Formats: sequence, structure tokens, C-alpha cells
Amino acid sequence: MGCSASTTTTVDKGRVKPATLENGELKPTIQHFKSKDTFLEDNQKPKPTVEHLRSKDTSLEDNQKPKPTVQHLKSEVTFWEDKQKLIPDYERIRVLDAHAIQAPAYLKNSPTELVNYLTKIANNDLEKFRVLFRWEAENVDYDVESVYGNKGPSDSSPEGALKNGLAVCAGYSGLFKWLCTLADLETKCVSLSGASKGGDYQPGDTFEINNGKIKTDHAWNKICVNGKWYLCDCTWAAGTVDYDENLGKRKYTRSWNESYFLSNPEMFEAKHFPVGDDGQSAPDEQLLDSPVTDLNVWSDQLQRSDTFYTYSVETVTHNQGVIETDGNEVTIKLRSPFALQYWKKLCVLNPRETTPRKGRNVSDCVMAYKTDDVINFRVRLPSQGDFILDIGAKCLNANEDLKSVREWIMSYTIRGKSASSTPAFPPGVSYDIWGANDEFLTNGFVVMGLNEPIIRTDTGKAQVSVKLPNIQAPLLADLVHMSDGQAVEMPGHVCGEKIGQDVLYSIVLPCIGEYRFTVHAKLRDDSDLYWQGVNILIENSKPADVDEKFPERRGLWGPDDEFYKLGLQDIGQSSRIVAEKGSCELKLGKQPEIKVIFDLEKDGRTYDDGAKYVFADTASDGSNLTFHVRLPEQGYYNLKLYAKNRNKEGTFPSVGSWLLESRGSWGGELFPHANGSWGAADHFFDLGLQLLAHKSSLIEATNGACVLTIKAPQPITTTPYLEKNGTRLPEDIKTNCIKITNDTSSITYSLTLPDSGFYKFELYGALAGSTSLPYLGCWLINSRK
Repeated sequence: MGCSASTTTTVDKGRVKPATLENGELKPTIQHFKSKDTFLEDNQKPKPTVEHLRSKDTSLEDNQKPKPTVQHLKSEVTFWEDKQKLIPDYERIRVLDAHAIQAPAYLKNSPTELVNYLTKIANNDLEKFRVLFRWEAENVDYDVESVYGNKGPSDSSPEGALKNGLAVCAGYSGLFKWLCTLADLETKCVSLSGASKGGDYQPGDTFEINNGKIKTDHAWNKICVNGKWYLCDCTWAAGTVDYDENLGKRKYTRSWNESYFLSNPEMFEAKHFPVGDDGQSAPDEQLLDSPVTDLNVWSDQLQRSDTFYTYSVETVTHNQGVIETDGNEVTIKLRSPFALQYWKKLCVLNPRETTPRKGRNVSDCVMAYKTDDVINFRVRLPSQGDFILDIGAKCLNANEDLKSVREWIMSYTIRGKSASSTPAFPPGVSYDIWGANDEFLTNGFVVMGLNEPIIRTDTGKAQVSVKLPNIQAPLLADLVHMSDGQAVEMPGHVCGEKIGQDVLYSIVLPCIGEYRFTVHAKLRDDSDLYWQGVNILIENSKPADVDEKFPERRGLWGPDDEFYKLGLQDIGQSSRIVAEKGSCELKLGKQPEIKVIFDLEKDGRTYDDGAKYVFADTASDGSNLTFHVRLPEQGYYNLKLYAKNRNKEGTFPSVGSWLLESRGSWGGELFPHANGSWGAADHFFDLGLQLLAHKSSLIEATNGACVLTIKAPQPITTTPYLEKNGTRLPEDIKTNCIKITNDTSSITYSLTLPDSGFYKFELYGALAGSTSLPYLGCWLINSRK
């Protein structure tokens, strides 16, 4: 392994644009990183934040909400203990850094003048070290070509590094030592060297030993402040070397890393193994109470970055860097006290002499999800062999001091020993994490009754329950099935039933295998876009007995936004209505000025004669509406409603759709056809008329007899009609059936009907003396004899 800068993993994190109605994504809400400091002692770890899809009972309503006492990643909790004591006020460090960064470029031609300029504002040794270290990190780039290209050896002398602005690790270490000497810190700065886990190192790699001596490949420094020694690595503090797939080679990126100044010794030991002049381990230079003395033990450790310690990551399982699995499957569990946006990348691990080391990307073979405060990485290797799993995390709301915190946290080498292959997980999960994401939860949505985002079923059916933050919150849902390695969309296999503020998703699984079930929500106040809120893996071991398909609808059944804007109310509360023997009802509350119309669909076809299957029963005062439904055959129907204010011009906008599940065929009489809608028409109300006694447009005629009385503020003239089976009764029969009585303030119609069944009573009228009689309305008479 050649001398090299710290490496980071270049990852395609699958970032996609916000969802349209056909595609969804979510960016989780991550807690804010207050400032500069990126170190944590174990006893400083704050409490966990949002917990995903967790429940030990049947509801996650309480424990899915973010904790109110969450700590933020800020200066007072992120430096390790000794660094906190040395730097109680980071504002002073900012001043020193700005001074170093803004130093005139010509000063590098005179090392003495450079050091004098840099240290003139320093009040103590620590401040001198800081300005020298920060200037070097900002003005010397890593010489990538000398290590990985055809340039030849780099001039790693202090003079060469200063003059050329290029160096490898020995040049960085030597230059810092030289600058410290010029600043009268000669005895307080020492150069060290040893083995390192930089460059192309991956867990499981071995380190070269020649003639019993450990080969060194990296150099760094230790400095003495107030009589105590601390570790620093200017090479890795200055930037990173990444393999650029577009360039087909490695490139250097300058990027400040606070972690490598006054480093936490435990963090430093994870990637540095000091070696003495005798070629043997120099454990005392680790500055640890219990140093690692054996190179093999150190080389087998988990590959951890400085960010591992920045985020106080804890390995709940698998502390070693190499994992061997007989079945090619393993689940790795981590924990952090901070709410992080995780990502993962799984690649084939190429032999050490191959460039790049990381081959084919097989990240869909990893499922990441949270349970309580643990992040789980469930890995299925696609074949036998070695694979590298990179795990990273990021805080989206970090302030400027932490913008350069590296995302890569750690790496495992996973060795599959089985010759059999395992399938990938269904793709399409935004930001890599399954389950309910933070932003979904902080918006008040709750997923009920799941401890983890995995449902296992042997019935071909599954259910998911979500509680809405308010009754008007809309959702979309998708189902994808993995078939022969391909993700296949499954429209019509999900029914989102709205029951008040709860949503019950019924899912039909026609095939054996795995499915991704996704719920999308509007999560931004300033956007109408939908974002992924929940992703659940469904493992089905038996197909459904019947490949039952619902009418295709990604949104929820029931009311939509316009429904609530018009002040309508769903009195029945459920948007999926069972019609036993083909008969059911839907009840709505409304204002008298709101007019509602409908369509009835089955299998995507609208019934032209839907009025004979649906009777829209309007209350006499216009305050509520009941749809009586008679369905001709078994199956699913879509009752689509439209509404508007009767005083406004224009079309009727949709206000929702209700799913009707007919479990039998209606064998009785169907409804007559109304003239638009049942009950009083607009002109009825314009004349100030009022139907007395009867509260709806359905009037029962016991023994064929009933009475309708209309109160009129002024004398009116009316003409009634009777219709049976779509035909108006002849005038002579009508006269025998209807007796009209007038008085000064009302008109009474006494009906005596000859047969049982439905009659339509139509009424036309106007003020007395009018030459035309407009339509006043129609009422359904149910004659029982």
C-alpha cells in the first residue's frame, strides 16, 4: 500500500426529484448540527431521536413521534474530553482559521516570514499549532500522480512541499514539523510513521512485513500542548482522494476535516498503526491506555472513518471488518444518538492489484431499515465471493463548520461462501431506508402495529394501517412485485380505505415472492408534490386464493380536498362500503346550497343508466344526502361524486370516490330515473316552498297511501305527475290517484296508489297567474300494499 491520503467512497445515493403523482421521494428531516465540533466521548452521547415503525403493542402513535429532548450535534457535545478543555470557545478558532486561510500567497517564498505572519495573532502554543496546521491544509495538495500515476516520486522534503504546494504524507508531516521548528515549537512537534488504512485498503487486506519489519506507508505528527501529547494528521485533514469513474482515475479534493487536529486517540487508532525505527509496533504512540499491539488484530478490525466517531456510531453486531456467511445472508446492526440520513453501497470486491477495487454495484441486495434506535442493514449476497459494504450518513442541516464532514462511516468485507444466489430486494426506495421516514412522522402520520417494515404472510393478503394527522390528509400508494429479477408494478392490488382519520390498506398478493409497498404523502406546506413516506417489504409464501383486483386507484377511497372545501361530511366514515346482497347506503352531510351528482362505474365502465341503481335521497331541507344503492352483480363498483354550489356557474368538480363491494346481486326492483336529482329543485327553493312532515325525498306509502303537503308563502299553481316503471300514468288514472287540496298557505297532495313498488311523483309549478310552470322537483314514493 503506497503512502496515501484518506479516502472517501464515491456513492450514487439514488437522489431523485420530488414525486409527481407517478413517482415519489422524501428527504427526511434531520436534526440540526450546531457547529464545528466533531468528536464525542461515550458518556456524552445524547438520547436517540425519531424511531421508525416501532411497536410492541398495536399502535405506534406515541412512540413514533420525535423525542422532545433530542440533543443537537454542537460544540459542547462533539469534541472529545481533552479537546473540549483545550478549545472551550470555537469562535477563537474561527478567527485563527480565517487568518491562516487569508495569508498572502507570496509569503510561501520566505518560510520565516510566513511563520511570523501566521503566528503573530497567536496567544499560546495551541494557537500557533492551529494557524500553522490550518495554513498547510489549505495550501498543500496531495500529489495523486506521484502515487497512482506515472509522475514518479514526489519531492517530500519540507522545502519541496512548501515550494510546489504538492506532497505525499511524508511531505505534509515534514513540512508541519519544519514550520513548528521555525515557530519555536521544535521540541513540541514530532513526526511519526506507520501502517495505515488509507488508499485502497479494504477490510481483510493484509499489511506487508519484510524481514520481520512492518512496512510503513503513512506519516503524521504528534504535538505537545500544556505538557500533554496529541495526535494530528495534516494529510487527512487537508482533503481526500477518490476514484473518479468519469475520469477513470483517482483525484484529490481539498476538504477540511476537523477530526485530524487534536484527534481522539481511539478514532486515530482505527486507521493509524504507529511503527518505531526498529520496524516494530510502537503502541505508546497510540496515546491510548490500552493500545493495540498486534498488527494482525488491528488489520482485522472494522474499517471506521472519523465520521464513525463524529456521530458516535455503535456496532450492535459485527465488530470485525470481515464477515463470513455460509448462506450469503447477514444482518448488521448499528446505533447512533443522532438522527441521520443513512446510505449504503454494496459492490463486488476486486483483487488488490485491480483498479478500481470496487467492482459491480449490487446495492439492491441490501435492505436498510430502523427498529427502535437501531439501523439494520440486511444483506443478501448475489453470489459466492467477496463484497464490500460501505455505510454512510449525512446531516442535511449541518451549518458551515460541518459541511465538510465526510459521509462515509464504515466498511465491511462480506464473504459469501455459498454457491447459490439470493434475490435482490425490490428497488425504488428513496434515500435507501425502508420503513417510515422522519419527515413522514414529524408531519403527524403514524404507521400502526409494525415493529419493523417487513410483513410476512402465507395467505396472499396483507394489511397496513396508517393514522392521518388530520382527516383531510391525502395519500398515494404503490405496489411492486419482484419477478425474475425485475420490478413489476401491480396496479389494482391495493385498496386504501379511509375510516375517519385512519387508513386501512388491503393488499392482494397474486404471486409468491417479495413486494415493495410504498405510501406517498404531501409533506411540504409549500408544495403539492407527493414524497415517499413509508416503504414496507412484503414476503408472501402463498398466492392469494383469488387474484382479486380492486378498481385502479393510487389515492385513498373517499373524500378528496374539494369535498372538505365545500363543507361536505361523510357521516358513514368508511370509504369502502360492503353491499350485502347488492344493497348498501352512503350518507353525507351538506349545506342546502350544495348540489351533488354521481357516476357509477364497474371495471372502468360508467353506467349510462346508473340512476336506476343509485337513488340520491336529499333531505327536504337540503341538509344531508343518502345514496341508496342496488347493485346488479357481485364485484367492486366505483361510486364517483361531484358537487358545487348551486348558485355558481360551471362544471361539477370531483369530490371523491367510494368503493362499493357487492357480495351478491340485487334481485328486487330498481329505482325510477329522476330528472337530475331527487327532491326539491332550485325553483322550489326560489319560490320559498317547504315540504312539510317528510324529511327526505323517499316517501313511504303504507297500503299505497301517503300525503305530501307543501307550505307556500304566496299562492301558487302546480301540476303533478305520477310515473311507474318509466311511464307516466294516464291522466284519468292520475286523477284517481291524486287528490289536491288548497288553502291560503299550503297545498296538500293525497296519494292512493294502485300497486306496490316505486312511483315517481313529479311536480311543476309557479306563482299564481304565471303562464309557464317550471320544474319544482320529484319524490320517490315507495308503495307497500
